Amino acid sequence: MKALVTGATGFIGSHLCEELARRGHTVTCLVREKSNLKWIENIDLKIITGDCEKIESLYGAVDGV
Repeated sequence: MKALVTGATGFIGSHLCEELARRGHTVTCLVREKSNLKWIENIDLKIITGDCEKIESLYGAVDGV
């Protein structure tokens, strides 16, 4: 399964990403430009920089999901 996670740098989102990746899913994360990635930096994820309020940044995030 492919998953797109917004809020991946937060408490719940980081744990969700970790569990999805552990289960073998392909995980893409939409993160803001200045987000602190410390909670997800050691997880096998695809990181897309963008913002849910900027539609043009969503195209890369949802591609193939």
